[in-house]
Amino acid sequence: MNTKQQIVEFSADLLRSGGYNGFSYLDISRELGISKASVHHHFPKKQDLGLALCQWSEDWLVQGFTHFDNHGANAWDKLQRYLRAATKHCLSENKICPVAAFHSDLTSLSPQILQELTRLDNLELDWVSKVISQGMKSGEFIRQDDPRALASLFIFSCKGALYYARLHGEELLSQTMSQFESLIKK
Repeated sequence: MNTKQQIVEFSADLLRSGGYNGFSYLDISRELGISKASVHHHFPKKQDLGLALCQWSEDWLVQGFTHFDNHGANAWDKLQRYLRAATKHCLSENKICPVAAFHSDLTSLSPQILQELTRLDNLELDWVSKVISQGMKSGEFIRQDDPRALASLFIFSCKGALYYARLHGEELLSQTMSQFESLIKK
């Protein structure tokens, strides 16, 4: 892995553990044993690194969605795989979704990063909407007027419950997602 890739990979870990504003170029340089000037050489401004992290996050999401699509037996199984991966990532690895990590710093993000973050949010929402629509077409899920609104509810429930489960325990996550399941499954 070249230095630029190392910077992005390490920054992605920092993003997922402390948010976008939770790390500096000094943190990166110390961990990787390089000068701050070297970090600036690859990413002159933190916005440049932020945009690279948006691309990293997109790759991360697409890889996960492809895995869920390829291995999920049905629509609910795909959503369960999403939930299990998110649970492992958040509760076992003590990291948060990189897209959600950016959300903690919305007021300080540049317009370019906000635009990319909106695109990432839509990528995730589109995938969950597609899975829910598939479940409705197959008869697995109760027909709803707006699969995208239901997808939003799933994502918000999942991410919110994961956030609270970090303090209150995994049972809260199970209860929340069981309630969602009772809303959608036949």
